Amino acid sequence: MKGILIDENLPAELAAVLSGHCTHANVLGRQLTDEQLWCHAKANDLVILTKDADFFDKLIMHGSPPKVVWVRTGNLRRTDMVTLLSQIWPQVLALLVTADLVELHPGRVEGIKLGPQKQGT
Repeated sequence: MKGILIDENLPAELAAVLSGHCTHANVLGRQLTDEQLWCHAKANDLVILTKDADFFDKLIMHGSPPKVVWVRTGNLRRTDMVTLLSQIWPQVLALLVTADLVELHPGRVEGIKLGPQKQGT
């Protein structure tokens, strides 16, 4: 993993508080599609950090890479989201070593390793 691609549905200031190389989707262009973000992350060995279930669906259908960190905490104020992610980020990075998907739920963080994908998918 060379870095994190932060989806546009999350605060841009996360790029400054999370460890490692982080890029917010807005830096790449305005209103890029999920497919464009997925392809960019895959081509550049980036992990997608998102609140969007569509990236989970893509991961299930196509497998990893890219890996996905799916924020499933519900609606939080921007400052609360930044605080939460900065506090649990070391745990997220540790799970990304072996997990293809890291889910962030209220009160827990879960890493999931997906099985191998069939050829041609």
